[in-house]
Amino acid sequence: MQLYSEKTNSIDITFKDVSITIQTKTGEKQLLKNVSGICKHSEITAILGSSGAGKTTLLNTICGRIQNNKTTQVSGTIQANSNDVTFENFSEFGSYVMQDDVLLETMTVRECLQFAANLKVQGGQQEKDKVVDETLKNLKLMRCQNTFIGGQFVKGISGGERKRTSIGFELVTNPSVLILDEPTSGLDSFTAYLLITELKRYAQQKGKTVIFTIHSPSSDIWSMFDRIMLLVDGRFIYQGGSNDQIIKHFSKIGFECPKLQNPAGYTSQMKQIVESEIEQKLDSQIIVNKYSTSQLYQISQIAKRAFYTVKRNPILFRVRIFQAVAMGLIIGLIYLQMEDGSNNPTSIRDMNDRNGLLFFVCINQLMMSLNPCLVSFPSMRGVFLREDNSKLYTVFAYYFGRLIVEIIPSIIAPIVYGIIQFYMIGLNDHTSANVIFYLFSLVLNSLLGLGMGYIGGAIFSQSKTAIIMGPLIFLPNALFGGYFKNRKDFADWISWIEYLFPIKYSFNAIAANEYEYTKFTPNPTTLLDMQFSKWECTYIQLGFLGGYLLISYICLALNKKRLQ
Repeated sequence: MQLYSEKTNSIDITFKDVSITIQTKTGEKQLLKNVSGICKHSEITAILGSSGAGKTTLLNTICGRIQNNKTTQVSGTIQANSNDVTFENFSEFGSYVMQDDVLLETMTVRECLQFAANLKVQGGQQEKDKVVDETLKNLKLMRCQNTFIGGQFVKGISGGERKRTSIGFELVTNPSVLILDEPTSGLDSFTAYLLITELKRYAQQKGKTVIFTIHSPSSDIWSMFDRIMLLVDGRFIYQGGSNDQIIKHFSKIGFECPKLQNPAGYTSQMKQIVESEIEQKLDSQIIVNKYSTSQLYQISQIAKRAFYTVKRNPILFRVRIFQAVAMGLIIGLIYLQMEDGSNNPTSIRDMNDRNGLLFFVCINQLMMSLNPCLVSFPSMRGVFLREDNSKLYTVFAYYFGRLIVEIIPSIIAPIVYGIIQFYMIGLNDHTSANVIFYLFSLVLNSLLGLGMGYIGGAIFSQSKTAIIMGPLIFLPNALFGGYFKNRKDFADWISWIEYLFPIKYSFNAIAANEYEYTKFTPNPTTLLDMQFSKWECTYIQLGFLGGYLLISYICLALNKKRLQ
């Protein structure tokens, strides 16, 4: 069975009088200067030019990723057949493969392509699997199909295999227009030839439009180009066929190309007019391809991938469990069978020791959940933006698909941590309900840390930037948590701030539970001026958690951007 067999939904991409001007510190700079052109269906169009000529800018403009704003002015028209191209509608018929390969390191090559196929390919699972198999075969990825993509923490495939996987990720979705930025970078000459051959086959056999930039193609690759666009300083100096036409063009203006030499290196001003070709473009209706699956299916696929990520990334799960065990043992040994008031009910020292433990447990559990999230959430940002730009799923599906899975270690770790230390320390086990509430409080603290981490991860694009939120969250929570300074001793003008930080309620809840049956006199909750019951604190904490998750979701939705 041939994957590319029928011709459907053919599209001609045209652009006319397109100019891009940006504001720089030294003034205005024009990246594209009144360029016009056509990229036809069933053909591969190669855009060539030196660094800074405007090749990538042209690609970004064609797919609507550059639009007018305070620093950028865009003029001209870009159309798919007779429809104006915008960032919002391009993904309904086209795909864009960026030069930087944005892939999830903990997925295998097959799993990566299967994820895209499951969300975008029409039909049953058997049809989706066939598309993946055919893509792996055509891109020569069968040998490494079960190898991890790899990255900072996981060893994986080579750079060339990674590039082909990135292209395959878009090919399986069967776009009518495929745009690629330097698809042969990092590939050896033979693999580059095979890749361009596959792109040409994809264009010809299925009537697709393939556009890409390329640097210094070999003669064999050059001969496969159906259309060449040569850019110099934001202007076209040639646009047309790749062989006899370009040689004749430059010969007419005084540049002879030696026989058997690659003609890509010649530059001059181009006077050829392409408006007549643009007028002959296709005028047929475009068949759009919006979200192909339900929200529930999208969530299940994202959750499945997130589960593999958590399972395979040692920082996201194994290290957290090890950390929970180690911290539980350390805390348990330091506070081993501490005084509970039996020997000296009025001992302030014993009360302070127990209060200090309870407060440390609260703040420590919050930070143990917060910090990994501040690292992991931004690291996935590039993958999310790429897939969101391709309209594989909704923001809602991505958010809750990840949340469902990342809640798991945020629940397991505090339970492990709490069980290890509880009986070593000798905390309140008067009833089983007290033990369960203690563990529940630790889990709730952990989830609050997760919610805070999601906010930081949604706002900041870099892990290094997001991690600065750690001290900013720790300090006010510690200072206004109710242990280091009694709440009644704060000045009136600042005392209201204590109600904004969840550790106040966490400490109150866990202390109220611990001293519900106590031998200390007076009850330490009285000395600490605790004003809420443990269940009132729980309801307030749940409110905080819901608010954090809502805020982080809104931030994620608002901070989406066009990848360029």
